[in-house]
Amino acid sequence: MKQSSKKKIMAALLAGAMLLSGGFSMKEASAMEQNNNQAETQKKAIKIVQTAGREQLGDFAPDFARYNDDILFGEVWSKNDVLSLHDRSIVTVSALIAQGITDSSLKYHIATARKNGVTKAEMAEIITQVGFYGGWPKAWAAFHYAKEVYAE
Repeated sequence: MKQSSKKKIMAALLAGAMLLSGGFSMKEASAMEQNNNQAETQKKAIKIVQTAGREQLGDFAPDFARYNDDILFGEVWSKNDVLSLHDRSIVTVSALIAQGITDSSLKYHIATARKNGVTKAEMAEIITQVGFYGGWPKAWAAFHYAKEVYAE
């Protein structure tokens, strides 16, 4: 199955789920799909180059370092023509907070989100939203890093 067909199926499934949940009207779902189709034709992927894995673990765990640098960042994050770096950052920060990962990797991804255009106001809303669904104490911990990153 072609990648564009998969995207259309996923967009239709998402729109259908939102319709069933009452989150969107048919008109809004149709507009969302049209916007997605227009945006797909205009986006161009930016290759992400990451070397942290090799720098920190290259001698100790070369395969893990390669997966980090070449697969996670070199392939997954580089598919930013499908999901923007801005949106990938939001998803990543949300997932880390929801899992309770509030260490230096969260600070790194909050800083990356800032570089990818996530504003201070957006970050505050993201963390607040995750607090309700992922855990209030986790959100408090995430705000510690977010305040540091956005103060710099």
